[in-house]
Amino acid sequence: MSVAALIDHAGAILVAGGLLDQAAPFDEAAYQAAVAPVETGFVVPATTISGLMRRFLFHVAAQSGAATIYGAGTHVGFAFAFLALGRAQRPGRFQASAIDIDPAATRIAADNARLLPPDLPLVCRTADAVADLAADTAPIGLLFIDVDDPETRKGLYPAVLAAARPRLQPGALILAHDPLVPQFAQDFAAYHGQLRGDAGILGPVVLPLDECGLSVARVVS
Repeated sequence: MSVAALIDHAGAILVAGGLLDQAAPFDEAAYQAAVAPVETGFVVPATTISGLMRRFLFHVAAQSGAATIYGAGTHVGFAFAFLALGRAQRPGRFQASAIDIDPAATRIAADNARLLPPDLPLVCRTADAVADLAADTAPIGLLFIDVDDPETRKGLYPAVLAAARPRLQPGALILAHDPLVPQFAQDFAAYHGQLRGDAGILGPVVLPLDECGLSVARVVS
């Protein structure tokens, strides 16, 4: 199966499960044109974001049409750039906020972001995502969780979700990276249990796009 077919299949799974309203075919040419600055110029010390994952993040953000994209634990902004650039393929105003607690990583993210189109509404901020989410009430249309604490690793995912929950309006997507990594199994058991215990959230669906995977859920009420 081709890369485009794999992405289209993943989109069809989400549509069938009610997590996306619709999914247009993946456009490789549009992807390549949009992400060239990321692939050729970004400073990325290390990443587990595979080529297939990059394409899917780009694609799902475009399909979401989210007015606000919030990234919790965006490190140097690599994965998050694909979300922002993907959303920019759709008409309509939006705002993308990349949040990481590490000042050094955020500085690199901000430098990386300067390579992107100047009109791309992307900001990079240093903050504790849990506190930052709780400090505002503005709606979020797409939440991307990839926090990785040196001690608790993915153990903060439930706290991020809890802080964001009042801001997640019906239709909002919740994407969480790394559900298939064995060492994070216990963390994701708690996170997925939290999702399943919320009657206003549909999912999660775990997409095995690569060895790390992506957990997808949708707010319905």
